[in-house]
Order: sequence, then C-alpha cells, then structure tokens
Amino acid sequence: MIPDLDDELMQRCQAGDIQAFDELVTRHRVSLLSFASRVVGDRETAEDLVQETFIRMFRAIPRYKVGKAKFTTWMYRILSNLCKNELRNRGRRSQIVTKSPPENGQNDYQQIISRIPAAASSHPDCQLERKELHAMIEQAISELPPKYRIPLALRDIQDLSYEEIAKIVKIPMGTVKSRINRARQTLQERLKPYLEAET
Repeated sequence: MIPDLDDELMQRCQAGDIQAFDELVTRHRVSLLSFASRVVGDRETAEDLVQETFIRMFRAIPRYKVGKAKFTTWMYRILSNLCKNELRNRGRRSQIVTKSPPENGQNDYQQIISRIPAAASSHPDCQLERKELHAMIEQAISELPPKYRIPLALRDIQDLSYEEIAKIVKIPMGTVKSRINRARQTLQERLKPYLEAET
C-alpha cells in the first residue's frame, strides 16, 4: 500500500525531516482555520485552537502509525475535541458563519442560502438585506449545541464524508446523519420567519 502525501510527510517527520511538518501545516492550516472559526465563532480563538492542534500533532509524530487511520480523520479529531472543550468551557454563546448550503434537495434552508448574491450589490437595500440574512443564519447556527454544530460544519462546510465524520467524532454513521439532519431541520425552523416574509 502506497502512503498518501500526508502519511509520507509524517514518515519524513519521523525520520527527522522537520521541514516536512512545515509542509503539513501549509497544506492544512486554511481548512482547519475555516472549520474552527465556524465552530467557535471567533477567529482569534480559532487561530489558537489550530496552533494547539499542530502542537499536538507535532508531539505525536513518534507515535503516528501510517494506515491506522486516515490522516485528515486524525487531524480533525484533535481539532474537534479542542473545539468541544472550548465551547464547554465558554460561558457565552458563539457565532459561526456558514458558506455552503446542505447537500441534496432544495429544502427551505438551502433556498435561503442560494438567494444570497454571489457578490454584494451596489444597491444599499440589497446590501442591508444580505447583511441581515447572514446575521440571521449566523445566529441560528450559533445556537446549535456542539454535538449538532460540529458534524454540520464537517459535512456542509468542510465537505467530509459521513463515514469520515463518524470516525472523527467517534459516533455511529447513522447518528452522524441524524444529527446533521436535526441541525438542518432546526435551522429551517429558526429561519421560518424569513421564509414567510419572502413568500
């Protein structure tokens, strides 16, 4: 079995090539930061969590076993656990921004997202409406409990498979699917006032 690039880089790290770890950081920093920002709703905190993720990965280099788990699964599991701890220890609600609609089917939530213009209109009313819509979506997602928010972000924002999400959050794939569906339904319910205003 030929190792993928991430595993190959980890093997180089284990052989003492620290530059290989820099390559791993470069490859994954943006996607990890995107995920953490959307889960904890705070860019500065997300930066800290991603930094801690890389520190933990670096410390685990000697123990890393190629083929035991997919590299990205292992990496996102570390960050997901750090995000969960952050949310658990936090005494306030966090806000996240969604940028991708749910997959499959034109449900109400997806239709709302699809109506957001790709580029900001020069018309002040359009800009205000878009800003208000983003704020509503942010608020609705920020109120989801972490057990729903994290799988939703992994699926609809990071575009990971249900199987990989199940491995990351360590719950059965059926539970992952039901939590994501529940999260989407909750968002749909909370965004109903906007839907009704639009019809």
